[in-house]
Amino acid sequence: MPEIILHQWEISPFCGKVRKVLRRKNLAYRTIDYNGLLAARAPRLSGTGKLPVLDYDGTRIQDSSDIVAFLEERHPEPALYPADPTERAEAIILEDWADESLYWYEVYLRVCYSEVLPTVVELLCKDRPSWERSIFAVVFRRALLKQLRGQGLGRQDKKTVESHLSKFLGSLEAILASRQWLVGSVMSIADIAVSAQLDEMLRTSVLAPRIRQTAALMQWIKRCTL
Repeated sequence: MPEIILHQWEISPFCGKVRKVLRRKNLAYRTIDYNGLLAARAPRLSGTGKLPVLDYDGTRIQDSSDIVAFLEERHPEPALYPADPTERAEAIILEDWADESLYWYEVYLRVCYSEVLPTVVELLCKDRPSWERSIFAVVFRRALLKQLRGQGLGRQDKKTVESHLSKFLGSLEAILASRQWLVGSVMSIADIAVSAQLDEMLRTSVLAPRIRQTAALMQWIKRCTL
């Protein structure tokens, strides 16, 4: 078996996505967490300065989608991308939507609501000295608010953001009311990528109770637990 090391922030949905893929493919791995001020070391791991980063028998891969593609090539079973061309295209599009759109809603819910920010900081500083929390909280929130504003979502009010997200959740609920998986007849990268984002919304979001009220969506999230 290959030696696999996942460099991660444990509550990053992208790191959660990679963990789900590793477990889906029954690959043993260990993690290294960059909690608290250790986050400053993460940029040294890759050209993008972001996590996750995967070490696979001496080969280093960055970006969750590139990591998934790498693992799919070396461990094709069970397949994460459907064989049918149309379903494969749908799965790729949903993966990208989760990574590039749904993610920013998850970030907004973490940093724009004062009632959940302490929980987020506590999780991100797990196993680190307590004095780091106050410093990390300021740096973390400032950095993500800047990214949110640049992306555009951070310029919208909470009511508007919640309304848009509720429409997305309603659309997912409608899709899953009549099928087990988002695409095709078995779990695909679409399910893994989207559920990884929603897992974190359930963990650190004021909208978690609203998500839990969506019956089909919650049943699907449980099916996506790996």
